[in-house]
Amino acid sequence: MAGKRYYWLKLQVGFFQELIIKQLRTLPEGDSIVLLYLKLLLKAINTEGIIYYQHILPTLDEEIALDTGEKPALVKLTISALCQYHAAVFLDDQSLQLLYLEDMVGSESASASRVRNHRANQKLLKEKEQAALQCNATVTEGNTTEISGSTEIENSQKEEIKPKKEGEPEIEEIPSYFADTVLNSMFLSYLEYRKENGKEVKGKAIGYCIDKLESLSNSTAEQVAIIKRTIQNGWTDFFPLKRNKEKGSGNNVSSWLEREKMQSTGGVFGD
Repeated sequence: MAGKRYYWLKLQVGFFQELIIKQLRTLPEGDSIVLLYLKLLLKAINTEGIIYYQHILPTLDEEIALDTGEKPALVKLTISALCQYHAAVFLDDQSLQLLYLEDMVGSESASASRVRNHRANQKLLKEKEQAALQCNATVTEGNTTEISGSTEIENSQKEEIKPKKEGEPEIEEIPSYFADTVLNSMFLSYLEYRKENGKEVKGKAIGYCIDKLESLSNSTAEQVAIIKRTIQNGWTDFFPLKRNKEKGSGNNVSSWLEREKMQSTGGVFGD
């Protein structure tokens, strides 16, 4: 499987100016709904935007309410609103996928973190060496410019051929098949999964897998969900996600949300 990764949530400066956030805040307990939405984003950040239904309680709403400590009615209204405004969708197993999370996630592998820290340390050492050179040049100001210049050239050459110190971390090259870091990480996990099961994908076959995945969905979030479901089910090929027609973001949710709006405010979303 892929190495350890670190994730964080990135909010745009104009997050609260987005139309969907403004619309959510017009609902009864709108500020609480937005706060719960942020909680859900953080909860799903390590699961590629999916909040999994564990079938411990009768509904996903009740499981989320128990997990977040929020009222079940608030959870139900929040999920219904997110589905209504196309910010979330139910998957075939009644898990919930947050569709905007893919654009709000910062991600970095453990190896990339080590490389970044190593480069920062190298930069700091170089700055210290340059400062030391400038200090020596000031002390020996009486020397000719030619000697000082040649000294700097020699030091630069020594830095270029400096051997790797023992224990110094290797710079690991991470293959990049997709621009989205979360999707790329999940695809690398899929390739590793195939390799561990004796069905390694190589060369042009990797391109065929990418073409198959992109033919099933144009959504990065759904592509991540497809790969994850393939690994979980022990499959080797990709298959399209099945939409749940009973409890998804269709007519039942729309009717319930509309009824809630009318009862609470007399038509918050009226013309």
